[in-house]
Amino acid sequence: MRIACLQFDPELGRLPENIARANVLLEAASPQNIDLLVLPELAFTGYNYPSLSSILPHLEPTAAGPSTAWARATASRLNCIVTVGYPELSTPPPDSTTNTQDLSPAREVIAYNSTISLSPSGGILAHYRKTHLYYTDETWAQESPSGWLSTSLTFAPKTCPERTLKANFGICMDLNPHKFKAPWEAYEFASHALASESDLLVLSMAWLTELDALELAAHAEEPDLHTLSYWVGRLKPLVEADKEVVAVFANRCGQEPGKNPLGFEEGVRYAGSSWIGRVRNRVVMIWDIMGRAEKGVIVIDTDKEPKWTLQLRQRDDDKPGE
Repeated sequence: MRIACLQFDPELGRLPENIARANVLLEAASPQNIDLLVLPELAFTGYNYPSLSSILPHLEPTAAGPSTAWARATASRLNCIVTVGYPELSTPPPDSTTNTQDLSPAREVIAYNSTISLSPSGGILAHYRKTHLYYTDETWAQESPSGWLSTSLTFAPKTCPERTLKANFGICMDLNPHKFKAPWEAYEFASHALASESDLLVLSMAWLTELDALELAAHAEEPDLHTLSYWVGRLKPLVEADKEVVAVFANRCGQEPGKNPLGFEEGVRYAGSSWIGRVRNRVVMIWDIMGRAEKGVIVIDTDKEPKWTLQLRQRDDDKPGE
């Protein structure tokens, strides 16, 4: 299989410009014969909205907004499955003339932080709603009412025979303990993927970095190894299992205005470091990984040997930083 991640720096609320930016990067990369393309969380609308009223004009009808239209067109053009994150408006409009701009915060709004996966023929293969909400999500989104999504994806033959894989979908905070209150050792997302006998993890991310703007610029092309270590740590049940699982982490990069996690109006910065690898028997093998602030597309072939190998060491407590 050939899998691609698109990492870029969408600006808050500038959907047409962000779509154009993604198209330029894809055109420059010109990925050939890919089977799966994964984009970040809320890829075209940006992420750091402080309230429902601020994101309301950018909510997209379920599987029917501009992000879905872009994914459908791109899946057809590249002849591959495309997964993209978007802010979903699930509330049925009162009448056919109502759009998101007509909805007010006073009206009941049901919204989700979602990803949609489209086939080359335009069919919906998977629609996932974020299960573990970050504090930013909690201002406007609801948790998925159905929880984790594990489903089969069939990849059409290009450079390899047709194959069907069990895929587990996640979005950013899903990797963490629920509300940071659940036991660390529960590993909810990874444990579900293991129980589902998943072959493939598809994660769309908007994961933050603690680096300031100057540090980020100075290390733009280097991956954030602390973030990578944390992500791998949260996959522990899968890493330790004897079944091979391919992991696809599509994170964004760049900066956005607004409050940081400490509540200060200093904006937020993203860790980039999108990567594609496989895990099994306490070994993590990475085909490719991007830099913290690198913009572009990585494409890997799962039939080729990965570039890097990480051998996990046994510790009494595997929490990052300890």
